[in-house]
Amino acid sequence: MKIVFLGTSAAVPTKERNTTSIYIVTTNGAYLFDAGEGLQKQLQIARLNPIKIKAVFISHMHFDHVLGLPGLLMTMALMNRKEPLTIVGTRKLFQFLKMLNEKFYMDLTFGVEFVEAHQGSVYENKEIKVVAFPTIHSTESYAYRIYEYKLKRKFYPEKALKLGIPRGPLWNKLQLGNSIILNGRKITPEMVSDPPPPPVSVSISGDTAYFDELIDFFKESDVLIYESTFSKELENKANEMLHSTSEQAALAALKSGVKLLVLYHFSERYKNTKLLEEEAKKIFPNTVAAKDFMCIKIEDNDISTIDNIEKCE
Repeated sequence: MKIVFLGTSAAVPTKERNTTSIYIVTTNGAYLFDAGEGLQKQLQIARLNPIKIKAVFISHMHFDHVLGLPGLLMTMALMNRKEPLTIVGTRKLFQFLKMLNEKFYMDLTFGVEFVEAHQGSVYENKEIKVVAFPTIHSTESYAYRIYEYKLKRKFYPEKALKLGIPRGPLWNKLQLGNSIILNGRKITPEMVSDPPPPPVSVSISGDTAYFDELIDFFKESDVLIYESTFSKELENKANEMLHSTSEQAALAALKSGVKLLVLYHFSERYKNTKLLEEEAKKIFPNTVAAKDFMCIKIEDNDISTIDNIEKCE
């Protein structure tokens, strides 16, 4: 799995930071979480193909999380996209897109499946599952957690040969977790392979005030991407505006037992995010403040952070 930050600013973009958007690459395609203004230019700079996006997940209906979506849909149509696109979000999002289509006639070349966000599973295919959890914010808002399941197991050819299974397609079926029938005998994947590894998971807070119920939702994520709009000295302001501080993000990471905490959604008042990162590290040392075009790779239980998207192959 690869996580690319296309925007890490809060409501107002800065010279260094675009508004919120996260592009996650999996073996099953790409998934977009939030779509701040300027998204298309960020995709071009990062050399990421919008056609590869299988689903878009919008946390809530504030402009800094959604204004990039209409333009993205139009670009997909101009690129003659044919594959259906899933969009997950609140009912207000669907009303917004419907209004735009009526006023501007978007004339999409592909079908769109709208899924209304709710607590629980909101998207699922063979290798990917995304679940949502309502957060505390000034409008209906959701955190998301994406799971990537590795279907291929560690396969033991010598065991397969001992059972008389010929090399070829039957081996692949077993490695993918499917049972086979050979000469009237059922052979299960467990007879020739290890159990599949646990899924990789990434949690994204969206905009939220800190509250304990989120801890279980984030529990044991490989990566927790948590909003850090304010420093700890502005905790009262964060609570009033239903946002979080760097310290609260670190507490969430510590209590939920994640491997890596990534701070994002920074107020424009912070030209440098080092202060926020340092505050969080005092509570949860394995913390990094995201930058636009930063990339995180998760591979074989190893998590690496790469500042330059061009080095993130």
